[in-house]
Amino acid sequence: MRATPLTPLSDEFALVPDAPAAPPGMAAQPGTPYDELVAFHGLERERLVLIHPGSHAAAPAWPTERYAEVADLLAADGWQIAIVGDALEPERTGAVLGAMQTAALFLAGTMTPETLTRLIGDARLVLSDDAARPSPVAEARALGTPQIALDERHGETTSDDVAAEARAALARESAAHPGDPFTLHTPAFSDAA
Repeated sequence: MRATPLTPLSDEFALVPDAPAAPPGMAAQPGTPYDELVAFHGLERERLVLIHPGSHAAAPAWPTERYAEVADLLAADGWQIAIVGDALEPERTGAVLGAMQTAALFLAGTMTPETLTRLIGDARLVLSDDAARPSPVAEARALGTPQIALDERHGETTSDDVAAEARAALARESAAHPGDPFTLHTPAFSDAA
């Protein structure tokens, strides 16, 4: 038996992100856009891996399916995967997410360059097509974040090769650790007993 009846949804509604909850007795303090991004998406910096499939070259260097394969392998290990990229590349970034078999955060086109720089600085690894400036790989190098730039590879690079390199880089990060396989948290209705 349901404790309270469900009300019908109106034809016009908007999805609005919840504000981060404040501890009891304290008013919520507005945070920086970065803090809000972390809180809203539940980013876990100690296990965050950024996938940036964009390229400054005329043709992207690596197929989106291979990005998805590497992301799936790392997600199965317990790393939190976030797809980042420019708002101008929705087909490419969306194709990686669509090809994945596991959950990932889709942050492409959702943040300012300053917020992306902070995210790169807090990530445990950045995987991207190219290292040209400006790029997430160039930012990662400047910030000391481990990175894999696929355009620096010669010849055919397999998903397994890149996943092995990513796992080795993540193993060298003392502050990094995978958790349980990452799942997205979605709200659900619950029935009263």
